[in-house]
Formats: sequence, C-alpha cells, structure tokens
Amino acid sequence: MLNIDSLLLEDFYNENKDFFVNAKVQKIQQPTRREVILFLRNNAESKKLYININPEFYHLCFMSKENEIKRDIQIPKQPPMFCMLLRKHMEGARILSVKKPEFERIIELNFENYNELGDKIEECLSIELMGKHSNIVLYNTENNMILGCAHNVGEEKSKERELAGGLPYIYPPKQNKKNLLMTRSDHFINHIKKADSPLKKAISDKYFGLSQAVVQDICLQHNISPEQTASAMSDNDTRVLFVALHEFMDNKNRRYFLSYDFSKYSCVKSLDLPYNSVNSLIDDYFAHNIEKNLLKSLKSSLSARLNKDIKKYTNTLNNQQKQLDKNQKAQEYLKKGNLLTANSYAIQKGEKSVVLKDFETQEDIEIQLDETLTPIENAKRYFNLYNKIKRACEVAQKMSEETKEQLMYCRQLLFDIENTDSLAELKEISADFEPEIKQSPSKKKELTLNIMKLDIDGFSVYVGKNNKQNDYLYSKISSPEDVWFHTLNTPGSHIIVKNNESKRILKDTTILKIAKLAKEYSTAKSSTKVPVVYTLRKYIKRPNNTKSGFVVYKNETEIVVD
Repeated sequence: MLNIDSLLLEDFYNENKDFFVNAKVQKIQQPTRREVILFLRNNAESKKLYININPEFYHLCFMSKENEIKRDIQIPKQPPMFCMLLRKHMEGARILSVKKPEFERIIELNFENYNELGDKIEECLSIELMGKHSNIVLYNTENNMILGCAHNVGEEKSKERELAGGLPYIYPPKQNKKNLLMTRSDHFINHIKKADSPLKKAISDKYFGLSQAVVQDICLQHNISPEQTASAMSDNDTRVLFVALHEFMDNKNRRYFLSYDFSKYSCVKSLDLPYNSVNSLIDDYFAHNIEKNLLKSLKSSLSARLNKDIKKYTNTLNNQQKQLDKNQKAQEYLKKGNLLTANSYAIQKGEKSVVLKDFETQEDIEIQLDETLTPIENAKRYFNLYNKIKRACEVAQKMSEETKEQLMYCRQLLFDIENTDSLAELKEISADFEPEIKQSPSKKKELTLNIMKLDIDGFSVYVGKNNKQNDYLYSKISSPEDVWFHTLNTPGSHIIVKNNESKRILKDTTILKIAKLAKEYSTAKSSTKVPVVYTLRKYIKRPNNTKSGFVVYKNETEIVVD
C-alpha cells in the first residue's frame, strides 16, 4: 500500500481550495482518537471532510456515502475531549482561507471565531499528514499558542517539537531537500552519483515532492532500473532521467490512475482505473484499504473465537462418545443379570464367582458375585448397573446430537467468514454470536440484495454466502417447487434453483453443473468425490429454536461430484 505524499496532497489542495474558502463548519464528529469529520457547506453544497491520522492510513478527503460505509464509521455516544474543543471553537465558523506550506504534507484551515469577550479572533486547524508524526492541531494565529491536539507530543516522544495545549505552535523541522525545478542538471548528476542507496531512494531523499513510488514509475518509463545506484548509470541516462523528472514536476495537470486491486495509484503511468478527481482517488483508495484492514482484523478475531469453540465442542464430543462406548459394557451387565436370574436355583449364597453358559453363544461366562448377597440380589445389582449406564448413554446421546449440531454450525460460520470479502456481510455473520455488533436496517437490506445470482441453462440460481443469506433464500426467495442443493454433511452455501414452471424438470447435465457449483462454494471444494444432495424446497424445513441457516430435509437425491 502507498501512503499520501506531498505531491498528491498538493493536487488535492489545488482541486478543492475554492470550496474551502468561505465554507461554513456545520458539525464536527470524532469517531476515534485518530479520525475527525468536519461537515462543511459552501455554495449550496454540503461535504464531509474526513481526516485520518492513523500512521498506516493517514490522509484527508471529502468522503462519499459509499466509502463512509467501507470505513465503518461509528460515532461514540460520548464525544472525546478534543472533539468538544473543536466544536467549541469551530462549529458555526466560516473558513477564511486554506493554505498548504510548500513541500509540506500539511493543510491549514484558517477560520474566524469569537472569544469570551465577543471579540473576533483568528484560529487555525493544522492537519499534519506525516506518517507516525501525523496530528491535528488547533492553535491561535495571533500568538501561535496551541489550544489542543488530537494527541499530545511530549519531550519523551520528540526533543525537537513538542505539541500540547499552552505551547507555541511551530512547523516541523525543515527537510534537508532541494527543489528539483531550481536545480541544474550537472548538480543533479553530481548529487545522486555520490549516493550509495538505490536510485529511487537517492532521488526521493534529495528532492522535494518525489516519492520513491513516483521515481520508480518514471525510471521504468525510460527503461532505467530504479533499484540500481546512480554510479552504475551512464551520463546520458542520468540526463534523460533529469529531464523526465523536471517535466513531471513542472506539469500542473497531472492525471491519476488506480489499479483494480487498489494496491497502487500513480500519476505517472496508466493503470486500470482513470480518475479525473484527486479527491475521489484518495477517497476510494484509502477507503478500500481501510475496509480491507478492518475485514482482515475482524476475520482473524472471529476465526480465533470459532476455532476455540470448535476445539471445545470436539473435545466435548469425544468425551460424550466415550460415554456412549460404555453401552457395550451395559449390555454385558444386562446379560449377567439375566443369567443370574435364570440360574439362581443353582447358585449358593456366599460364592465369590460363578461360571454360567451364555444362552446365545453357548460360551462360559465368569460372573463376579458379592458373597454377602443372594443370587437374586446379585442379579438386581447387575440390573442397576445396566440401568445406570443406559440412562447415562441416553443423556450422552442427546447431548452428542446437540454438540454435533453446534460443531457443524461453528464450522459453517468459519466457512462463511473465510469466504466473505465484504465488511457488511462479515458483520451480518458475526451478529449470530456477537450480539453487540448490530447493523442498521439499510445495511441488512443491502446484504439481502447482494445475494449471488447466476443463470444456468435458463434457470435462475441463487447462492447464499452466509447463514443470513441462506435464511433469506429459504424464507423470501424460494418457492415450494424450487430445488435446493447442498453438500452432504459439509459446511457450504445453500443453493436455490428457481423453477417458475412447476412441470419443468432439471436435466442431468444441469443438475451436475449446479452440484459442482455447490461443491465450489463449500469447504470440500478441493476434494474429490464430494457428495451433494438436492431436493424440492417444500421438503426443506427449519426447526424451531435452531441457529440461522440450519435446515432439515427429506426425499433427497444424492449425487457425487468429482
């Protein structure tokens, strides 16, 4: 992932500076310690300025509704202290001017406010996008005294620049870099020839506005390796590169592109998605990567919980199976009780053991006796042992079925989690065992409309990617004469084949295609000879008080898919 650089920030500034001037600050929110949202209105248009100072995703942009959902914005009930400070000083104020210090990754919003005496004062919100040093600082422009920061920087963190309320605001230390447009070609060649680092790093470290990513793209455009040292280059290649860099920096109408996988943006070479708006590029690029990071983090957390539950239920099932294995022992006790009852006339009280012939196998069986009990009492003792184990086995059998259901449900959830690529869908899945994670009705509706739909041999085929979608297929989309597909005893997607013409029959070739689809969307997709069952929707039922996505079925047909 690429970070926002001075060049991109400058283009954002040039594109949006007219909107900032005279914009009114209507509302301020702070979702997290590192995020601030300013609601701005100007020229009958309202926009949300999103500021993120997370060291991994630091940027600012005017955020779209779609990308607000991707960022998973959650407004706390109790606003943080810095948010209260911003509301006190900025809400209702008009932005007088916006400034970007040359070659700095800083945007300053100067606005007019009133003090306690009713006098007009000017204050500034400085948005510093500088990696791990990113910050948001509110200060008075008349005396440069800081009113508050998103996070304070003490002497222990930085000896060069402390940031806290009551301290004077100063700009970050100047970088030891030069302006390429003010540099002669011979000086450029001499400077980079002395560097031992790769070419892209040597140029980026020496000149303003040229990130390593930009230098790399320009080098590759001219068949120059960005990983080599400048000393290994010919003087001609060095001059060609200087001219290319100079033309690039002098160009004020740069056009940006984004790759399909959102891993890279560029204003040098053409990628998959062209952008006419710098703001839209920043918004889309960072929103996608923030969602990707949130998705990965939530997946990891939920998978860890589910794997822990799966391990617990597996151990429980093994213990219950051990209890069920005792059923054989119970049968032996029953047999001994019956033999003692049938042969009680031939057994004397006081014997420690007796050998009797089994009626079924004709084998001799030695039975241990309590010498203080009569033969009938010894028989009752064995019958009691039999009944005790039998009752325990019955309970274990019932509990075992419940444990198997829980185990299958957890494995299904784990499959759903691993196969979703949407944060909204993942939250829907997690809602089954994370009640505190709630979705708004609009998001739930959006999820149901996002069910995969395919056309196979003229039939509409729906694929449920998680338990919520499976329930929606069962309750809202399917009809009695539709056909339901699922892998046998394996977590996977529920598939509904719509059959609007009740007399229309699925051909064997169509059934095979849909069965392969069921295998593809299951945990057995990499296996061979996977059994898939299918039956009419009217033979599917969801029992009461069961987990979402769980159904029972009958009258099914089984097909094995390679």
